[in-house]
Amino acid sequence: MKSQDPDVSVPVLHSDAHAVRPGHLPLASLRLIATSDLHASLMPYDYCANRPNADLGLGAISQQIAEARGEARNCLLFDNGDFLQGSPLADFAATARRRRAHPVITAFNTLGYDAATLGNHEFDYGLGFLCEVLAEARFPIVSANIATRLGTSPARDETLVPPFAILRRQIFDDAGNAHVLRIGVIGFAPPQIAEWDREALGGRVKTRDILAAARAWLPRLRAQGADIIVALAHSGIGALDPEEGSENAATALAAMPEIDAVIAGHSHQIFPGPSFPSSPAVDPVRGLLAGKPAVMPGHSANHLGIIDLQLQRSSAGARRWQVVGSHARIGQRNLRTPTAALHRALAPDHRAALAWSRRQLGEATVPLHTHFATTAPSAALALIAEAKAEHVRQALSDTAWSGLPLLSSATPFRAGGRGGPGSFTEIPAGPVRMRNVSDLYPYPNTIITLLLTGAEVANWLERAATIFRQVIPGSVDAPLHDESMPSFLFEAIPQLSYAIDLSQPARFDGQGRLVRPDARRITGLRFGGRAVDPQEEFLLVTNSHRAGRARLQDPLSDLQVAFTDGARVQSIIASHVQAQRRVGAVPQRNWHFLPMPGTTVRIAAGDGAAAHLSDIAVYRPQIISRDAEGFTHYRLHL
Repeated sequence: MKSQDPDVSVPVLHSDAHAVRPGHLPLASLRLIATSDLHASLMPYDYCANRPNADLGLGAISQQIAEARGEARNCLLFDNGDFLQGSPLADFAATARRRRAHPVITAFNTLGYDAATLGNHEFDYGLGFLCEVLAEARFPIVSANIATRLGTSPARDETLVPPFAILRRQIFDDAGNAHVLRIGVIGFAPPQIAEWDREALGGRVKTRDILAAARAWLPRLRAQGADIIVALAHSGIGALDPEEGSENAATALAAMPEIDAVIAGHSHQIFPGPSFPSSPAVDPVRGLLAGKPAVMPGHSANHLGIIDLQLQRSSAGARRWQVVGSHARIGQRNLRTPTAALHRALAPDHRAALAWSRRQLGEATVPLHTHFATTAPSAALALIAEAKAEHVRQALSDTAWSGLPLLSSATPFRAGGRGGPGSFTEIPAGPVRMRNVSDLYPYPNTIITLLLTGAEVANWLERAATIFRQVIPGSVDAPLHDESMPSFLFEAIPQLSYAIDLSQPARFDGQGRLVRPDARRITGLRFGGRAVDPQEEFLLVTNSHRAGRARLQDPLSDLQVAFTDGARVQSIIASHVQAQRRVGAVPQRNWHFLPMPGTTVRIAAGDGAAAHLSDIAVYRPQIISRDAEGFTHYRLHL
């Protein structure tokens, strides 16, 4: 998909108009409504659990969108990216032979979105699929730092989609007079996309630093007549002066003089809100970044972002309107059914996804859950690792690689944290269906096998142990997990045995960068009953995203790929369950925390965890309390 003319003309909001009185400087209000990180959550239905869930889905807030529009005469609706991936509905849409528009685009077209930008997960199913889907949109999709060819400067890049759009809208001032307002909309995404999805994209997508792209395109957007500029930043709220290539650049974007409002996202957090500490550049109460109004509306349509702008007509100069006041907030969620139009539009896709997700693949002999997957060995993670290892073992059976020790890592993607107390995988013993596999492995990553030394494997586990806080011996109920880090940073390798020394500080930071070279949390690392030699070679089966993240964490390393065939891990797990028919086993205690007598830590678990306390029985768990969010806090004795 090539760059298009960024000046987009669409129908006006209202048809009646009145003359503007000479010499009068009108005031007008403009409401911006935003969703972000929908992850293909459309209907108020949990496909993984196979039951309705009013807390999920764009459909559940479609009435709220209609109400927010009804309260404001001048209104725009935006999406901030990561809309194509993240649910069984998305997986079905990516694998089925479709004769209809993609369900997410159908929903956006039905609700009348004004513009959207791309997130990193839009690329998970490949570039061809993405371009086909975007062609069905009846609204502009913009991104200024994603290109198919890099020029000598960002402004000379051949961007994948238009870098920006100018929406011409007829608005009405406070006196009822009509005006034409030109709203510039520009989009940005994490530049790490090129590495995270390197295998799926085959080098066909290039990225720029967010701020470098902004500096190049924003003056052009203003020069083409934009009265106000809204940044759709699929990026988290980070430092005011971030390092080049920063993943979280929304604060720095807001500081740019051309930008009037920011829609942030990517990190699945809520802004304005108490989870963000106040700083000179971040006002989590008034919803300001660098003094500009901003919202970050969570994920999976669990919240709606609303920014109300007060505009005043300028008496002179190129900018005909200026922002003179603002109010940013997170809309209160009302549990509703989808609007009738949206329900009709999505009904065929919903029925097809239900049939696909309910297909039985095999049986589990034990419960497969992630309630304590970041605290103790997990049968769910063991199954993921087993399926990946068996796939690669068969593929390499007649190659020179077959003689090397084979390891396989697994990650708990749904393990509480920012996802909330309901964000855990729980598959009872019994039938395993396609929806369960989507729950276990919700991402369309492809399989990658790396050649690593024993020292590199140890560092791989050190990075996984970064999610744990340092615990001082003798502490009472010290928090075990670092809440600033998502659970998916953790990995287990069931073929190895080792202990984690929580008294040590983390060797790496949350970005995987070496910060304490002398720190070591992983102790007693063994394979097959013998100590791992730092120079010994291993094959580690991981996924495309992890491989890309590893390249970003250590740009000087030369990661050698021993095997990749483009197979998606989710499909590998499904095929494994079908082939084995009966899967799952009581997990072996291959890793544990190094004992610390007289020391206790606390963890936060969700509903259903109490039925699986045997998994952490060695730590003698005790209930401490239940918080307002719905987590149950347990005390563990180290």
